Amino acid sequence: MAGKFAETDLVEACQAAAIFSGCASEQQRPIFHFDKSGSDPKGKRILALSLIHGDELPSGTVARAWMTRLNRLSPRNTWRVIPVVNPDGLKKGTRTNSRGVDVNRNFPTKAWDDEALQKWKSVTNEDPRRYPGPHAASESETRCMMKHIDDFKPDFIVSIHTPLGVLDFDGPKVDFPQFKPLPWISLGNFPGSLGRYMWKDHNVPVLTIELKGPLGVRHLEQFDQLQDISGTVAIQANEAKSKSTNKD
Repeated sequence: MAGKFAETDLVEACQAAAIFSGCASEQQRPIFHFDKSGSDPKGKRILALSLIHGDELPSGTVARAWMTRLNRLSPRNTWRVIPVVNPDGLKKGTRTNSRGVDVNRNFPTKAWDDEALQKWKSVTNEDPRRYPGPHAASESETRCMMKHIDDFKPDFIVSIHTPLGVLDFDGPKVDFPQFKPLPWISLGNFPGSLGRYMWKDHNVPVLTIELKGPLGVRHLEQFDQLQDISGTVAIQANEAKSKSTNKD
């Protein structure tokens, strides 16, 4: 992962990282996470993850920057950062994991059995980079993420990707803070994706940050701003959910 950073800050953040027992890749590489408690009682629990696709290196750069920044701050929200979801794919330089499965199509969304493979065939023409797997949650990386979701119980999820250059939001209607480098948009979601699994099936908003080109490597200070924006949207989205529930 590229980008300028203070090595001592990274070492301190890595020393604070942890791993769930058995939370590893298909090739038994550990999947680490970093926790930082929030100071605001009204703050939310935010799960941020990157490199679910192993060839999207700038996403890991941003997650690393967020970890080291959190280690220096007293944030309002409580964060859990998983910087490398797919360590086997990172090692190989592939989108998929070591078994050729797109982990972001492998979550057990409703009707996965009816939709995931059919969409893979009809929409992607059986693109091997987007193979959803033989069945839902077939991959150890997927099951590790599900374990984190069950343990951390996030109010909001940030998933960092490349290269579309947008902020893709699955959640209730909110007034988005302006962020000039990337526009806000809703791209929809696929069967087995984290966005569908958490928002449509579990009512937890998901912000998918799609970096563009070298952003996140040359302009890390802008992604410090984006981390703050993510925290603001997390609070706004959960307030919007509460208002909608009270009206019902």
